[in-house]
Amino acid sequence: MARYEVSSKFWAIEVDGKSFTTTYGKIGSDGRSTTKSFASAAEARQAADKLIAQKEKKGYALVDDGEEAEDSPARPGARYFEFVDGKSSKFWEVLVDGSALETRHGKIGTDGRITRKSLASPKAAEEQRDKLIAQKSKKGYVERGGSGGSAGNGGSAGAGAAAPALDPRNPALEAAIHEDPDSDDGFAVLADWLQSQGDPRGELISLELAGKKRRAKALFAKHAETFLGPLAAHQEVRDEGWNNASSSLRTNAQAKAWEKTHRQAFLWHRGYIRRVRLSHDAYSVTWDGRCVDVLDEVLRHPSGRFIVEFAFHSNGDPNDDDLQELIDLLAKKAPASTRKITLGDNVDQISWHHTGSLAKLWKRVPKLRELEIESGDFEVGKMVAPGLERAVFVTGGLSKACGRAIAKATMPKIRHLEVYYGDSNYGAGCSIADVRPLLARTDLPELRYLGLENAEFTDDIARALPKAKVLAGLETLDLSQGTLTDAGAAALAAAKPALAHLECLDLSDNFLTKDGIKAVKGLCAKVITKNQREPFDWDDEDRYYVSVGE
Repeated sequence: MARYEVSSKFWAIEVDGKSFTTTYGKIGSDGRSTTKSFASAAEARQAADKLIAQKEKKGYALVDDGEEAEDSPARPGARYFEFVDGKSSKFWEVLVDGSALETRHGKIGTDGRITRKSLASPKAAEEQRDKLIAQKSKKGYVERGGSGGSAGNGGSAGAGAAAPALDPRNPALEAAIHEDPDSDDGFAVLADWLQSQGDPRGELISLELAGKKRRAKALFAKHAETFLGPLAAHQEVRDEGWNNASSSLRTNAQAKAWEKTHRQAFLWHRGYIRRVRLSHDAYSVTWDGRCVDVLDEVLRHPSGRFIVEFAFHSNGDPNDDDLQELIDLLAKKAPASTRKITLGDNVDQISWHHTGSLAKLWKRVPKLRELEIESGDFEVGKMVAPGLERAVFVTGGLSKACGRAIAKATMPKIRHLEVYYGDSNYGAGCSIADVRPLLARTDLPELRYLGLENAEFTDDIARALPKAKVLAGLETLDLSQGTLTDAGAAALAAAKPALAHLECLDLSDNFLTKDGIKAVKGLCAKVITKNQREPFDWDDEDRYYVSVGE
């Protein structure tokens, strides 16, 4: 029977087939029970869930989910795991005995086979135990019980759980999560250890891993001071979003998903904050604080230990302020779990938004996988990004220095690269000379998507393609949103041998006439030529313009 409490009252519910029984009253009393029957078990379950939701809305918190704990077949002081699938049913147990390590394994229901190994010290035995547990967890073994201390507990076999600590730390287990923050294995092992230390975060992780969302939510509410503390005041971004436009960073489907969470400063995963999004638009929200102070608070809090994604939009007045202080703080304190950074994630009037320099950031985030920038101006400095797989630079004014730095960047794992060059009226300074070093590269073996977009010199890019060595491994070449004319189309047609292997050539949002479209037809498997524009007349002269400038 699941039991809920609020103030001095309790309410409990137990579903039994086509009926459920509710019991309610003052805490300490037997209460009063009522049973209600339904036409089907599904209908009973649905009605019960509705009642539970109503009680939770009134402040009732789950204190007992009614699930009975299973008896553990583990020996005293041991950790016991089972692996069951369609082909096998086996167990594995580990026990630290001083400086010795005992393991027992076999088919479930048998006594199994015991192996004992002596190590240099009790600490070495515990470290070996934790390593083996991590390996077994990765193979799918699930812990079913046991009373042994976990990694870093410092006690001998059979010792009870340690006294609760304000912020218990286990560097080895944390390092495993930093190495692979997308895997549940590391979180599962850490959850066990945290529970042995009396930290409620361990139970929260375990509940999430088990899919028990309702219990996890109740536990989070009960220990909100532990999980949030000073962060509670910063759970929503300070940006009404009035100037947010349709971002070039997202597809329509991705934009819909983004809309559901963009007001949330923190997205949680496995008991910790996974994504931090900070934004303050001084035009829509009056606030005396600073985003950088909030970021510092998050990075110092235990809940911010395994952040994977950072997203920063506005930092005060979009026209005057940039994101430099936020970037500089990341350069000093970004956790090793950082895999994605987005700077300017939904801007309108792109020329108003300023980012700053990323030059100091690269050493801190060697495992960064994704970088997205949407801004009027920014600099990347000497870009060394050994783990980067996807980079998108959306701007209306890419400087010459930045264009050259991107073209020469160290990014051996890059698979998707998009560069917007922009309008010279808004700071764009690149020419084909700044793109040629990128076109000549042969050290980007994983690159499959290359976007050279929004350029005032798209015809020049087309003329340079026959000698472009980087084309060899590409699947998609994106020359959209630029100034491609029929002259550029003719150059592309002449470069057909270099383009024929492509799966897609995107020439949308340019200035091709019907003749130009005809010239590029059939250059590769798919050629996109939608949304062609007309030049505008300026003093009896045709002017061609990029899609993203102001």
